[in-house]
Amino acid sequence: MNPFGVQNPEHVDAEYIAANFVEVLTDFPRLKEHGNTFVHGARGTGKSMLLRSLEPRVMILQEKAEKLRDLPFVAIHVPLRTADFGAPEFNRYKGFAVNAIGEHLLAMHIVLRIAQLLESFYDEISEKSASEFLSRFETLFTIAGGSIMSGAASRPANDTSAFRRVADVCERDIFEVRQYLVRQPFGHTETDYQGALAGFLDFLVPLAREVRALEGLPNVPLFVMLDDADNLPIPLQRVLNSWVSTRSTGDICLKVTTQLAYATMRTIDNRIIESPHDYAEVNLTAVYTASFDIYSGRVKEIVTKRLRNAGIQTSVEEFFPLDAAQEERLRVIASEITAEHKERKADSESQVGPARVRDETRRYTVPRFMREIAGSSRSAHTYSYAGFRSLVDLSSGVVRWFLEPASRMYDRVISEGLRSSDNVTEIPVSVQDSVIKDWSAEFLEPLTRHSIEISDSQTDLTEGIESLHAHGHETVLYEQLRNLIEGLGRLFRGKLLDPKAREQRVFSVVLRDRPGQELERVLNLGIRLGYLQRSDNAAKEALGGRRPRYILARRLGPHYKLDISGYAAHLSIMSNDLELAMRNPADFVKSRLRQDDSAESQFSLDLDGGQA
Repeated sequence: MNPFGVQNPEHVDAEYIAANFVEVLTDFPRLKEHGNTFVHGARGTGKSMLLRSLEPRVMILQEKAEKLRDLPFVAIHVPLRTADFGAPEFNRYKGFAVNAIGEHLLAMHIVLRIAQLLESFYDEISEKSASEFLSRFETLFTIAGGSIMSGAASRPANDTSAFRRVADVCERDIFEVRQYLVRQPFGHTETDYQGALAGFLDFLVPLAREVRALEGLPNVPLFVMLDDADNLPIPLQRVLNSWVSTRSTGDICLKVTTQLAYATMRTIDNRIIESPHDYAEVNLTAVYTASFDIYSGRVKEIVTKRLRNAGIQTSVEEFFPLDAAQEERLRVIASEITAEHKERKADSESQVGPARVRDETRRYTVPRFMREIAGSSRSAHTYSYAGFRSLVDLSSGVVRWFLEPASRMYDRVISEGLRSSDNVTEIPVSVQDSVIKDWSAEFLEPLTRHSIEISDSQTDLTEGIESLHAHGHETVLYEQLRNLIEGLGRLFRGKLLDPKAREQRVFSVVLRDRPGQELERVLNLGIRLGYLQRSDNAAKEALGGRRPRYILARRLGPHYKLDISGYAAHLSIMSNDLELAMRNPADFVKSRLRQDDSAESQFSLDLDGGQA
C-alpha cells in the first residue's frame, strides 16, 4: 500500500485518523478551548484532519480518554458540502425565507450527525437517558412545526434505538425540505412552506444541553465542527455568524473551517462579529508561511509516521535523497564565493558586500549554479529539486502538496519495476525530478483551461446569494490571474539570471499602495486557489504601517526554474505594475527589469519561451 496516499478525511474511518494524524500545530490547543473558533487555510493544509482528530472515537483510539465519559468535550464533525447548501434552488429565495429554511436545514444536518455519533456509542449510554433524549427531540421538533408521525420515530421502541429514530426523522426532514425547494419552479403557483423551522437557540442549544445530561457522557460543551463553511451561500454564512454572536459556548462551541473564501462576518441583522470577543481565529496558511520550522517539523513527523506504518524504517532524508553531484558542485561554488568575499575584504578598507560569508553564500550559491547550467551546458544539465527539504519547500505550507507528489513517486518506482512494493527504501533522484517537473507544470493547467472555456457563472443567480466558490471564477479573472502568475514567475527568473542583481533569489512582491477593485479580486482569487500566499510586511518608513506581501507558491518554482530553497527576498512594487502584468506579462517583465537596471539581453531567450 502506498504510504503517501491522499484520502478525503470525510471518507476515512477513525482508525485511519488515529494512525496518521500528527499534532504539531502550536495553535492546536486553542482549538480545544471552550469557545468559538474559525480556522482558515488553503485547501490541503490539513483542516479536516485537524477537526476529525477531535472526534470521540479518534481520541479514545489515541488513548487520550478511556471512555466517552472521560472526554474533555464531545465533538461532532459536520462537512458542509456544496451539494447540500450551495445548490441552485437556494438562489430562488431572498430575505427571511432563505434565512429561515436554510437555518433549519443546517440545524437538521447537525442533529443528524449528533444522533449518528450517539448511536455509535449506544452501549455506553443508558437506555433511560436515551429515551429521554428522544422525547426531548420530539417535543422540540414538534414545537418547531415538524411532524413526528411522518418520520421513523413513530416506530416501536424495540424496532431500533432511540438515536437511530432521531436520525431517521432528520434524514426524512432534510429530504422533504430539499424536495420542497426543488419542486417550487414546477408549480403553477408558489405554495407556502409548511415544514418545521428549527433554529439555534430554540432547538440546537436545548438539544446540546440534553446531550450533556445523558448518562455515560461528560457534562461538557458540544463541539460542533463545521467544515468548509465557505461552501455555504452568503445568507447562511450570516446565519452561522448569528449563531456565533450568541456566545452560547457553555452548551455549544462552534469550530468553523474555511478555505479563505468566507464572504462575510456580518449577522442576519447586519452586526459584525469580532475576534476575540465572539471567536478565536487561526490561519494555518499564515502560521506555516511565518514559521517554516514549525511546518517542516510537522511534515517530517507526518512522513516518518507514514513510513513506519508501512514498515519502512528509512529516515525521511534517506528516503528522498539529494542529487549528490549537484550538491558537490554547490559546495564548490560556495567555496568560491567565500574566497571571493575574503579577497574583496582584504583589498578594501571599507566593508564590501554582506557582512557575513554565510549570508553571501546563502544568497548567491544556487543562482550562480543556475546561471551556469543555463549557459553553454544547458543541454546536459538541469537543476534538481530532489531531496526531502526541497519537497518541503515546494509544498508551500500545504501538507497535501507534499503527499501528492510523494505518492506519485512511490507509484512510479513500483510501476517501473525499480523496486518491489515491499522493498522500497528510497525514491531515486531521477524519479523525484521527473514527477516534480510534471507536478509543477500541471498546476497552471486549470488557469489555462478556464481561460478558454465559457464561464459557468453566468446563470440566473440572485445577487449576493451565490457561493463564494463560484464568485470570481469568471473567465476574465482566470486569464488575468494566469498573466499575473506568468509575469511574476518570469520576472523572478530574470532576477535570478542577473549576476549584477543584489537580490537574485526573489519569490514575493510587497504592494506599496492600495490595489484597485479589479486587481484585488485577482489577488484574492490567486490566494484562494493556492497560487499566492499573503502575509504582512513591515514598511521601512516610520509611519508606513504594514504592507501586504504576496508570495508565489513555491510549487511553481520548477516550472519557472527558480531557487526555492529557504528564505527569499521580495520586490517592492506598485499596483499599476501588477495591473500591467495582468494584461501583458512580457511588457511587465521588460519594464521591471529595466527599472531594476537588469541586463535585458540575458533574459530575452527565456522571455520568448526558451527553455533553460
